[in-house]
Amino acid sequence: MPTNLRQAARTAVVAVLSGALGAGLITATSVLSAPAAQAASTCSGAAPIYGILPDGRLTFSTIAPATGELKKALIGADLGFTPRAMATLNFNTVLVTSTSGALYRLDVRTNNTSLVLERPPVEIFDSGWTHDKLTYDGHGHLYGTAGGVLLQYLVSQPKPTGSAHIGRRKELGGGFVLKTLAAAGDDRLLATTSAGALYSYTIGSDGSWDRDDLKTSGWSGFDQVVSPGGGLYYGRIPATGAMYWYKDADPADGTGTDIAYHNDTPVNAGGWTQELLSAQPGAFSCTTTADPLDGRDIPAVKAAGRDLMNTYDGGVWNSATQWNCLEQLWDRESGWRYWADNPSSSAYGIPQALPGSKMDAFGDDWRTNPLTQIRWGLSYIDSRYDTPCRAWNHFQDNNWY
Repeated sequence: MPTNLRQAARTAVVAVLSGALGAGLITATSVLSAPAAQAASTCSGAAPIYGILPDGRLTFSTIAPATGELKKALIGADLGFTPRAMATLNFNTVLVTSTSGALYRLDVRTNNTSLVLERPPVEIFDSGWTHDKLTYDGHGHLYGTAGGVLLQYLVSQPKPTGSAHIGRRKELGGGFVLKTLAAAGDDRLLATTSAGALYSYTIGSDGSWDRDDLKTSGWSGFDQVVSPGGGLYYGRIPATGAMYWYKDADPADGTGTDIAYHNDTPVNAGGWTQELLSAQPGAFSCTTTADPLDGRDIPAVKAAGRDLMNTYDGGVWNSATQWNCLEQLWDRESGWRYWADNPSSSAYGIPQALPGSKMDAFGDDWRTNPLTQIRWGLSYIDSRYDTPCRAWNHFQDNNWY
C-alpha cells in the first residue's frame, strides 16, 4: 500500500495501539517457567455493523475482528421514517421498525465504496411491531423485546416479504427489561441492564431459556451493545461516541472471566453517533492450527520475525536496514523470548506489550506463540512509529517505545 494511503488509513482510524512499551527484563525464573506453546488461532473476514444516524441516514462500518481497527465507514440516504429498532439479516438485508409500529426491509445494493439502497424501504408490516429492541441470530431466529416480553420469530427467507416468511411468533417470557440486546450466536443472546450487568441467554428449542451472569457490573455506560458472533462484543458510549471492543474466549462457557477487555485500544475514541446499531452475524471466521515453530529456538524465531516483517503491509519494510532496527529493538526488549516477563510491570513477550493481554487481539495463544506476538508487535510499531527504525530510534533516546 502506498505510504500516503497507509497514513490516510491510520488518520481515519482513531483507535491506535496506544500505550508506551517498556524495556523487557528477563530473569532466570522467567526462563525456567516459560509456558508451553499452544495452537495458533487466526481470524479472517470482517465484523460489519449497520447503523442509523439521528437524522435518519443509514450507515455501514466494518471492523477487523483480530485488532479492533475500523476499516470502513460509509453513510447512505435518509430512510424516510423514524426508526426504533433494527436487526441485520445478512450483508444486504436489514430489518427496521418504526416508532409507529411498522416493520421495514432495507435492501442494500452496495456497501463497498458507497452505501446505496436497491430501492426505498419496503414495508413488510404496517403495524404491530412495537419492539424496542430487535436482533437476528444468523440461524433463522429473530428476537425482540416489547413491554419487557422476549419474543422469538422464525425467518424462513433471506429477504422476507410478509407473515409467510416471518412467523411462528413465540413469547419466551416476561421480565426482560434490558438496556441492550444482541444476538451472539445460534439462539444465544447478549444483554446489558441499566445497573451494568452483562447477561448471556441460551434459548432452548422448546422456548425455554437459561441465563448466565457474565458480569454483575461495569457495563452501564453503553447505550448499545452488538455482536457479530464469535465471542466479539462491541459497545458504544453515548456521551463520547466511543466504540469499545471485547473478546470472549469461550462465549458458551457461561462465565465472563475469560472476556478480554481492550479499553485502552478502542475501535474509535469518538464519532459513533448512531442512535441504532446492528451487527451482521457470521461474517468472519477463526481457525486454530498447530504451529510447528519452536519458540525456544531464538534464531528460528528471528528468521520467522524477519519473514513477517518483510511481508508486512505488502512489503513496505522489506530491507536490511529495517530488519537491523527491529532485531536490535527486540534484542534489547526481550531477547526475542516469547515468555519474557517484566516483573516490574505487566509487559510481556517479544515486543513487551504493556499489558501483555493486548496481544489477545491477534490470537488467544498470545502467551506462548511467538508469531502471534510478532504480528501484534509489527502492528503496534506501524500504528505508533510508522517504521521499525523510528521505533528503535525512540527506544535509544528514551529506553522505551
